[in-house]
Amino acid sequence: MAAHSPFRNDSLCEDTDRMRLAGSRSLNKLAAMYSPTFHLFLWPHRLLFLGPAFDAQPHRHHAAQLALGLHDRLRVRGGQDQPWQEAAAFYVPPDVPHEFDAGDTPCALLYLDPEGRECEDACHRFGGGRIRLLDNHELPLATLQRLASGDGNSPDAEQACRELLGQGVSTLRRNLDPRLQRALTWLDEHLDDELGNRAVAHAAGVSESWLSHHFGDRVGVPIRRYVLWRRLRLAIEAALGGASLTDAAHAAGFSDSAHLTRTFRDTFGVAPSFLFGDRQAIRVHFIS
Repeated sequence: MAAHSPFRNDSLCEDTDRMRLAGSRSLNKLAAMYSPTFHLFLWPHRLLFLGPAFDAQPHRHHAAQLALGLHDRLRVRGGQDQPWQEAAAFYVPPDVPHEFDAGDTPCALLYLDPEGRECEDACHRFGGGRIRLLDNHELPLATLQRLASGDGNSPDAEQACRELLGQGVSTLRRNLDPRLQRALTWLDEHLDDELGNRAVAHAAGVSESWLSHHFGDRVGVPIRRYVLWRRLRLAIEAALGGASLTDAAHAAGFSDSAHLTRTFRDTFGVAPSFLFGDRQAIRVHFIS
């Protein structure tokens, strides 16, 4: 029976837990080898990872991913029974199994919330349901290289992400409606609570329908996804501050360490344990 194409959505891997564990071990090993090494830029709706070469074993994650080799090409395939494909960069839609080998090149990995506007735009731009190989002639390679070396700043990272997605200057959070700003402020103050749209709308002084429409359009993700990313941010902040996995989970509103690990792994394809190893190997830039 012929093998499925590595670039089709029906290229399924059977042992998801094994795939995720392998990816986590690769990152843990690197975190122990380099100091400082990783640069993470974290927004309320996306994550940009810049770091040294590593090979990601077969895995999948809810977030869409754009991967770019900063000094050389990458290899990618849909599973261990599929042939390797080589490209300067590639796009992986949400929940599509894949593995890649970066060789000796550092990488830029951009993760997009699967329910966010940017992910929807990326699926239209690159095609949904399958891995898409990309060339780098229009990619912000120089900016990403500078960010990976520790130079550059948050505006550089923002613009690099938007160039990766073929977008112009961001207007999402500029001149934000005061009612939405009230909603964001209230959400940040109640991340430990069971949150519903009705409570948020009441705090902002708007109707639920108005909030549902304008929040996703202007903030970039639905309310519940915004809350998830804010909780992940709190967990990362706690981890880098020296907290244990359990303490970081509780500080961020997760029920326990297993809940945090499962959420982190489902979103990004790796467990958060690398954050609790050599913390000096990681530089995290939090962006509102």
